Amino acid sequence: MIEMLLNEIARRKEASSQFYYGGIGQTLRKRRLELKMTQEAVAVGICSNTYLSKIENNQIVVNREHLYLIMERMQMDMDKITFPEEMLEYLEKSIKLFFYRDIEGYRELFETIDKYQFSVLLQIIKLGYYMLIEDSENARLVYSETFRYLQSLEEFGFCVLLLYSSFYNIGIKDYKTARTVIENVESRLFNDEMIYGLYNYCKFLIYGNLHLQAQAFEAGQIAINIFNKHSNIIRINEMYMYREIFLVYEGGTPNDYVNHNLLKHISDKERNYYLIAQATKCKNPIVYLKHLVPKGESYLLGLYLQARFYLLSEKIDEFKETCNLISDFHYQINPKIDYLHVLKLMKNKENIYLKDYLINHVLPIAIKNQNIYFLNMITITISKILSDKNRYKDSLSYRQKYDDFLLSQQIKIQIS
Repeated sequence: MIEMLLNEIARRKEASSQFYYGGIGQTLRKRRLELKMTQEAVAVGICSNTYLSKIENNQIVVNREHLYLIMERMQMDMDKITFPEEMLEYLEKSIKLFFYRDIEGYRELFETIDKYQFSVLLQIIKLGYYMLIEDSENARLVYSETFRYLQSLEEFGFCVLLLYSSFYNIGIKDYKTARTVIENVESRLFNDEMIYGLYNYCKFLIYGNLHLQAQAFEAGQIAINIFNKHSNIIRINEMYMYREIFLVYEGGTPNDYVNHNLLKHISDKERNYYLIAQATKCKNPIVYLKHLVPKGESYLLGLYLQARFYLLSEKIDEFKETCNLISDFHYQINPKIDYLHVLKLMKNKENIYLKDYLINHVLPIAIKNQNIYFLNMITITISKILSDKNRYKDSLSYRQKYDDFLLSQQIKIQIS
């Protein structure tokens, strides 16, 4: 039975390798046309014209000896081409590195493959790397390029692309698209425990951010069992951190102290978001906010929450000091929201102007980021201001808009 299993694994790998040999044929044909050489001129003394034609049209798997001779004749750098067997090995290695969130190991892999000419499998590996280091701009470029070559992928490569694409969409906060993508991975899942663990971890993040907590818990339990089995401390840590965030989404009250173990091995971006989410429901948000990393717009949001707390607590000196920090940092990053303006409106009790600013500037950003939790907080503030002005119908309309948005995000997109 074991022999049958090993033979089947070898057969599937061979089938995957042969599928990607077509990319080599396309590369050879492109180079030949660039040089304006005929098939006869390239093939003479190496192979028949028919053999070369079949290589270029992906009808046969090229013999490596013939390939090297053909490349030499067309003055192609042999160090710039990699074979399907090697590409698939690199792809499998990328999954393991992504699974363990081994950034240094993935960087070494990236540097190894970066010298090669274009290959859709190598692009998928690059997408995984850019997601791991949170380089959303390069990830966007690779993501867009890779989706032009979907027909060049067999099932295994397609499965990994869908998986990394889901993490990409989570990274840009497009949870609805991420859900559509990840829910089409299941039928293509290979018998690979690491892929299955990442698949369920991805679902955990998506469902949690869409406030579908029952589904998030179910997927998360599978993922964490697999991570435990592989002693994957980094991913386990991440999951517990996100569990605490999702508990806040459900109305839970955080501890009045920071669990520093959860802040190990996570990025500054994740750290700041975790601390801010906890601070929104903590009686003394400073307990969390004082641990923020001064980096990115999330830090500015944290400073705003800190200043807001001091204002409501009538700690004017601390309020002014925090506003000065906001002012200094504001000019460094040019944020989309003018937090000082919001605080000024709050301090002067100019609630109608505050409502207008929230509607026109803050609400659209929360919607774009698909941040249901903060969208709800903003909507509650807007509705309260309208209710205080006896504009009950308008107040209810904004609550209805929030409910409609929530439903639109949570509804499952069916793909035939």
